[in-house]
Amino acid sequence: MSLQPQRHNSEHGFTLIEILLAVALVATIAALVFGSLATTLNAIDVARGSAANGQIVRTTMRLMADELSMGVSSQVTPWMGVNAQQDNQPADTIVFLTMGQFRGAESEHDTEIVRIVYTRERDKLLRLVRRNLYGLTDESLGQLELLEKVKGFNVRYYDAQNKLWVDEWDGRARSKPPGALLIELTLQQDNVEPQTFRHWVTIGASS
Repeated sequence: MSLQPQRHNSEHGFTLIEILLAVALVATIAALVFGSLATTLNAIDVARGSAANGQIVRTTMRLMADELSMGVSSQVTPWMGVNAQQDNQPADTIVFLTMGQFRGAESEHDTEIVRIVYTRERDKLLRLVRRNLYGLTDESLGQLELLEKVKGFNVRYYDAQNKLWVDEWDGRARSKPPGALLIELTLQQDNVEPQTFRHWVTIGASS
């Protein structure tokens, strides 16, 4: 009696169940890989957006610092810093005079004095400028949107005489502009936690 080797089912190929299991396993691995890749790409896009926004904010604050550092005061238009809120968030306003040479084409003469106003309206940081300080109309008033998606605009003022920081500045009751300012801007970007940027400004000297 001769013995013949027994043949296993594997010699006939994979079963339908084995193929389905393999396909399911490959699909699961692919979903994990592509899901992780999508998350990584989204994080990179957010980081790039935040970095770009941060650069825009820092450039804007530097421009503001250049104007503020050369700010002057007069009896007609004294330094004014108003502490305010919108939607329970800081929405301060600064009013001051500065030399026209820092405003480029906005002033006709380098030595012209112009009045600058920085304020937050809703989600925008605005810059208002008036060249004719004694004008009775708003014909000389220019407006520029510096930033969007602004959640907070807060300014603090250093009282050099009393050596303390205050939230408001009334130039009508003070003989000089503040010694320094601390500017805080908070931006609310899409799907990102609010970011706060700070800039120190020394008045009377270029920062």
